Amino acid sequence: MNEWITLSFMPCHRMPERSLNVKGKQFPLCFRCMGILFGMILGVSFTLLFFQALTFVYLLMAVLFIIPLLVDGFTQKWGWRRSTNFLRLLTGLLCGMGLSLVIVILSKWGVSLIILVTS
Repeated sequence: MNEWITLSFMPCHRMPERSLNVKGKQFPLCFRCMGILFGMILGVSFTLLFFQALTFVYLLMAVLFIIPLLVDGFTQKWGWRRSTNFLRLLTGLLCGMGLSLVIVILSKWGVSLIILVTS
C-alpha cells in the first residue's frame, strides 16, 4: 500500500530540482514523470470517450504526441540545451496521452480479435 502512496513503483530519478515542491514537501515524481502519469489518466478517459476504433491516423497522432518528450529528453541528455520544468511537464502530458491512446485502442482491437477468434 505504501508503494501506491509514495509512487515508488515508478522508475523516476526524483531529483529535487526537477520535482514539484509545495511547502517544503517534494512530490514523489519529477515533472516529466508526473506529466506522463497525469497524461495517461486524462488520456484513458479521453480515448474511451472519443476514439472508438483503431485507425492509422490515431496511431500516427499517438506517435506525434510522444515525439516531443523524446526530443526534449534527448536534447537535454546530449547537452544541446537545458529543459525547464514546465516543458518537462508539458511533454510528459502529451506523451502520457499518446501512450494511453495506443494502449486503449490496441486493447480494444485485441479484445475484438479474441471475440472474433473464439466465437
